[in-house]
This record gives sequence, structure tokens and C-alpha cells, in this order.
Amino acid sequence: MTLRLLLNGKTAGEEPLRQAVSTMREQGYSLDVRVSWEGGDVSRFIQEAAEEGVTRIIVGGGDGTLNEAVNGLMQVSPDKRPELGIIPMGTANDFATAATLPTEPLEALTLALKGHARSVDVGKLDELFFLNMLSGGFGAKITTSTPPLLKKMLGGGAYSLVGAMRFWSFEPYRGELRWDGGSCTVDAMVLAIGNGRQAGGSQELTPHAHIDDGLLDVLIVDTFGYRNIPAVVKEMEALGPDGRFVRYFKTAWVTFDSEQKFPLNLDGEAHEVDTLECSVKAGAVNIVLPDDCRLCSQ
Repeated sequence: MTLRLLLNGKTAGEEPLRQAVSTMREQGYSLDVRVSWEGGDVSRFIQEAAEEGVTRIIVGGGDGTLNEAVNGLMQVSPDKRPELGIIPMGTANDFATAATLPTEPLEALTLALKGHARSVDVGKLDELFFLNMLSGGFGAKITTSTPPLLKKMLGGGAYSLVGAMRFWSFEPYRGELRWDGGSCTVDAMVLAIGNGRQAGGSQELTPHAHIDDGLLDVLIVDTFGYRNIPAVVKEMEALGPDGRFVRYFKTAWVTFDSEQKFPLNLDGEAHEVDTLECSVKAGAVNIVLPDDCRLCSQ
């Protein structure tokens, strides 16, 4: 197995990470390191590693860095596509948290080096790929409008704080939702399409999702008023396909045609679209995960 470590430039100098790399080198692991400086670096590093025959890439960073890595891997032909290990180094680390990956750098690096890689699915939005979650509407607004300093200070709590402040002034997005097996018109407050389970700082939006079942989990929350909150809470607990305000289902593909620009957050990266088309690439990448990873169906 040939290895390469790709680090987000913002976290590359953190002492616990440097010590972890030194420890594993002392144990005999040959770790070439690349550090990103600007957008596109991680994807380029992956292309170069694949051309050089690297068989396992380890990425240190947050959800955005992981998203860039997955998009880079998907540009490599399947027969040359390296395995992926993860060292969570971001603010929210939504995918890593849901996947029960270690958060301490040495423990995470040890797993990334010694662990078994599993085939997992990748979501696809037009020509973009995502490992974890696409969230739209209210959740995307909160994620993109939360000040970076507040995120750093409060972590996932920052999203809840900003969300509570903005909730009642939010205008829903009207559009047509279609999926493999149905369609409906919605005034969407929240639309979440999960390959993984959580976004926005540990908010579980698609809690029944698995990353190896060849399906996406979809949560849609329709507009509601103050008096409807008890019903919404009850439906969020039940998470069925036929709720009045909350629908939850699994599908191989889903589209949403919005009557206005629809804000999206894709694994931590902000986008805006008129039409959303999502599908899933089953077993597209091999990722090192804990043996008891709860995101895996088996």
C-alpha cells in the first residue's frame, strides 16, 4: 500500500496532528504530505497521486475538504481510484461524527492507515458529488449565514442559535418535488437529501440513511405555523412518507423545480439553483471506516 497525506492548509500546523504524523513515521509508515493553499488543490493532489500509483489517500480537514476530495476521486477512473482515509479537522465534522470516526488526530490517523476500506455510495447533484448531505432552504440559509467566528466559538451550537433567531422570518420555497415513486408540490422550509445523516453542526436530518444501500434519504418539511408545532414535532419523531408537514422516504433519485432561486449547502459548500437533480452512484469510492460504523448497513 502506497500512501499520501493531504492536509487543509488551515490545520496543517496544529501540533497534535504533527505529532501524530511523527509517531506513525516512527512506526515505519512512509507518509508523503501535501498541504492545500487554495480551492482546487486537493482535487489536483488526488489526480497526481492516482497517476503516481498511490493506493490510499488520507485527508485531514473538515467537511468542505472531504467534499473536494470526493469530487477529486470521482474524476479518477475506478480502476485507479485510491482508497480514502479521514482525519476530522473541521468545525462541525458532520460526516465524521455520524460515521463515528475518531476525532483525536493520532487515533484517526492510525485508523486511516491500518483500517479496512469499505465501498460506499456517493450522491450526485448535476456534475457535483457529495459524500454526506445536500440541505436546502432554511438549513442552507443558516449554514451559510452563520459567521465563521461564531461557528468556531460555539461549534454546532452556533447553527441552532442563528436558526432560532431567524426561524419566523423565513420565507418557504415553493416548487415541484419528484422522486422514484411519487411527486408533490411543496412550500419547502427544509429539504435534506442525505447519503450520510447530519449537517449544520450535528443536526440529524436523515437519521435512517446508510452510505452503502444505493439509496438517498429525503426529508422535506413543508411550511407550518406556530399552532402546528406539536404536529410537526410528532411527525419528525415518526418520519414517515405521508405526513402533513413532514415527509421522509428513500429513493434512487429526486428532483426539485423551484419557483425561485433555491439555496443549497453541499457538504459545507454553498450553491444556488433553480432546478435540483440528485442521484446516487452506488459503491463509487472506498473509505476507511470503523468496524462498527453506524452509517453502514452491514
